[in-house]
Amino acid sequence: MPRPKAVTDDASAKQFLDAAAQLIDAMFVTSPDERPRRLSSIDFPATLEWLRKEDVVRLARDGGQPGVSRKSFDNRWESKEDFVNDAVIHTMLYRDAPNANPALQLADMASLTEAENVAQAIAQFCDAMLASLLSYPRSFLLLHIGPLLEQHPKLKAAIVEDMLRALAPWYEGYAKLFAAFGVRMRPGWTIERYGLTIQSMLDGFLLRSRVQDEQMEACSSDDASLFADAVVAFTLGVIDTSESSGLTSREALNAGVGPAPGVERLRSLPKAVD
Repeated sequence: MPRPKAVTDDASAKQFLDAAAQLIDAMFVTSPDERPRRLSSIDFPATLEWLRKEDVVRLARDGGQPGVSRKSFDNRWESKEDFVNDAVIHTMLYRDAPNANPALQLADMASLTEAENVAQAIAQFCDAMLASLLSYPRSFLLLHIGPLLEQHPKLKAAIVEDMLRALAPWYEGYAKLFAAFGVRMRPGWTIERYGLTIQSMLDGFLLRSRVQDEQMEACSSDDASLFADAVVAFTLGVIDTSESSGLTSREALNAGVGPAPGVERLRSLPKAVD
């Protein structure tokens, strides 16, 4: 009698898949020391391990510029890790393509103060920013290496330093925008906190736009993306309006929504006596 065909959803298959899940979890620990001892013999790939020196040198030679050789490469970087660190920063800051740097869109932020429909202007600005990032594959670089940065403290420190430097003019732009419209932020909110939240939202929407592109498109409105509408809604939640001056975002929500139907009735019921 022939042996039954092996399947990928039986008990044995589950053992293999469970083992793979353990290895995947171990890949993304904050430090190699956190990996179980039984996995210490496994050679986990380094960040951007596929970025080979041979390919870099060959591609650089194709540019036709003098002074490009393996020896000249080795004279500049003692280790591959040093080169990868510099390459990541170089790429993230668009030093090879300065005209493509999304930071150039900062100039468009000033025009928002002249818009008759402020919400629509903000939505269009956000959509332009997201579209710009989606057009450059390197926008996904941080999402690719981010979970592994704790294992590379030198690279993480360099990335964070450059990110803070790059975000500074954006924070300044947000502050000028708020001042131009004469609005203030709710208690507990600062320009830095607002800007970091917008950046975090952008990172998340960037990933979802690649993974769930059809759903993201379906959830867009007629004249704005889901990201743009989310930024408008978030901004509305953190600016202090005259009707609720001095309230935090959570206090304003409580004041506007109130308890759910039936909650007050439940609160008024006599408590059970022990």
